Amino acid sequence: MVLVRMWKLMRDLRDETLPELERLGLSPNDPWLLAEISRHHYPTEAVRHMQMPAPTVSQMLKRLETHGLVVRSLDPLDLRRYRFSLTERGERLLKESQKLMIAAMERRLRRFTPEQRHQLAELLDVLTQSDSEKTGKE
Repeated sequence: MVLVRMWKLMRDLRDETLPELERLGLSPNDPWLLAEISRHHYPTEAVRHMQMPAPTVSQMLKRLETHGLVVRSLDPLDLRRYRFSLTERGERLLKESQKLMIAAMERRLRRFTPEQRHQLAELLDVLTQSDSEKTGKE
């Protein structure tokens, strides 16, 4: 039941921000891919972290490249591999989309008391800890 509610929350946040994302020229998953490319420059890494099919991520990257949000270049250490980087415009749109999502979440968090917000943060920390972090083992 908790997972279903978490998915619903994420879907509701995405739906709420969709009109503004579209105004920016972004589809619902574009901010997610932009964030992944800012951290992981290789498509295979983005696929792994996003857990989306490689052809889907490839098509998304082509569209982002066409719109001038990412740039493709050869990896200087391995000329068989391409890497992607955000353009200045891509970085700006990523930041704007993150602000939209944060604002949408903040509107929902206002329903909680400060104590409830703190408890939620603590519970989310527990849920996002890996098993090795919980046991103190690496």
